[in-house]
Amino acid sequence: MTQSQRLTDENLHEAYKIIAGIVKQHGETYLPIFKRVHEEVELLKKQNDLLSIAEQIAGQ
Repeated sequence: MTQSQRLTDENLHEAYKIIAGIVKQHGETYLPIFKRVHEEVELLKKQNDLLSIAEQIAGQ
C-alpha cells in the first residue's frame, strides 16, 4: 500500500458518517458495514490513546 492509498483518520471518520447516513436512510441491511467501520473507529481511538500515553511517559 502506498502513502497515498493509506487510510487516514479523516478518511475513516468521513466513511463513518457516510455509512451511518446510509443505515439511517436504508435500514439495517447495511448495519454489518457500519459495524465494521465502527470497530475500526474504536480501534483507532484506542491506538491514539495508547500513543498519547506512551508520549506522556517518554516525556517524563
